[in-house]
Amino acid sequence: MTHDKRPNNFSERLQRIEDARSTREPVTAAELGIAPEPSPYDRPQEDHTIRNGLIWVVIAVMVAFGGYHAALALPNDLKAVIGLPVDETEMVAAQEPEPEPVAIPEPASYIGAFLPSPAVASLETDQLSLADLASDVALPTPDTMLGEIIPFDRNISCRLRRPQRDENVVNVRLEGGLLPAPLQAISHTALADRLLRNVKAVTQNRLPAQRNGRVTGPFESIDVFLSDTSAPQYVVLQNLGGNILWNLHLAPDVRVAHVALISEGLPAVANLPDGATIEGLHVSDFVEPHRFGADDRIRECMIRPWRKPAPDWVAHQKAAEGNELFRNQLTSFTKGHAAFNAWYTQTLGVDATAHVVAPDKAAHVLVGPRPRVPIRYQPMEGQSVHVMRTDTIIAGDSATRAALTEALHQDMLRAAIGGDLAALDPPVMERSLP
Repeated sequence: MTHDKRPNNFSERLQRIEDARSTREPVTAAELGIAPEPSPYDRPQEDHTIRNGLIWVVIAVMVAFGGYHAALALPNDLKAVIGLPVDETEMVAAQEPEPEPVAIPEPASYIGAFLPSPAVASLETDQLSLADLASDVALPTPDTMLGEIIPFDRNISCRLRRPQRDENVVNVRLEGGLLPAPLQAISHTALADRLLRNVKAVTQNRLPAQRNGRVTGPFESIDVFLSDTSAPQYVVLQNLGGNILWNLHLAPDVRVAHVALISEGLPAVANLPDGATIEGLHVSDFVEPHRFGADDRIRECMIRPWRKPAPDWVAHQKAAEGNELFRNQLTSFTKGHAAFNAWYTQTLGVDATAHVVAPDKAAHVLVGPRPRVPIRYQPMEGQSVHVMRTDTIIAGDSATRAALTEALHQDMLRAAIGGDLAALDPPVMERSLP
């Protein structure tokens, strides 16, 4: 056993040193002659309440000014959609009439006669005027008030009633009419498609809103004068353009047994005689949209009513001069008509070129011989109109139709966004400052 106490003595010495350090007063910076550093937090604070308030006022004014002018920079169509006002200068510009088209010293049509009123399309060798044909003329205007609107359903098959043996089949086949018609018809499918394309163009493709980005479903009208009294008339009215309102005018003793309509648009008939039946085919129900070469082959339900090219078409002259565009156009018409005629002959039992008046566009058409006595003109005012059924059919004066058409667009927009149009233009957010 050892009695060495050195470890204990060493521990005691350490303890004495620690006790001495803990009881010693700390040396201050002043004792060492060092000046203390001032703390940044000890500096007096300045009052910037007024300056900060002015800054926030300037920021708010800039936001409001920028938002206001950004809204003014929107196209008028979008302003109308979200309910923003259009300033007076923009309204005046929007209401200014479009400039008159420049007169071009070329034929109005290369693919047949172009006959605005008072010219009359017919099979007569002499050119007729409306005054040679009709009395008590009262042409329609955009504000003519129609009578009852009677919708009829389009055929679900590409067939028409077959003519009876004693009936005479007569034809009118053209591209469009040249008289106004106080009627509009709108498909909601077409309306939704147009609205979606407009929204996509503005929001995704960064394109300007279309000035004419409305589906309005306008009609053109054509006067059809019937003068053949030799047999009951089976009248086939056909067009390759838009919506057509056919207004019928009958010479004394003319009997109309049936009216068949074939149209790429929506057809309608005014002054349908008592006892006459009516039916209609819509081209798009059975034939795909036209592409060059698409209508060249004979097939079932090829009901697009092509007109057979006539020797007096200016297109023939242009094609003979080497114009490839007109050569292709004549090829489309020739082969398309052959395919249409195959269906027409099988369905009606007569050739599509029999008793056909086929201008490009016209205001008045005479089907039959020139009457000895002028035919009394049948105005549209107050008359019933048979229209191929669609989602919305609008009649009335031009202001009423415009208001109803706009309301239809607004209703569809509201349905699309699920609420009021003001949701597209929320109020400016305000932030309260402490």
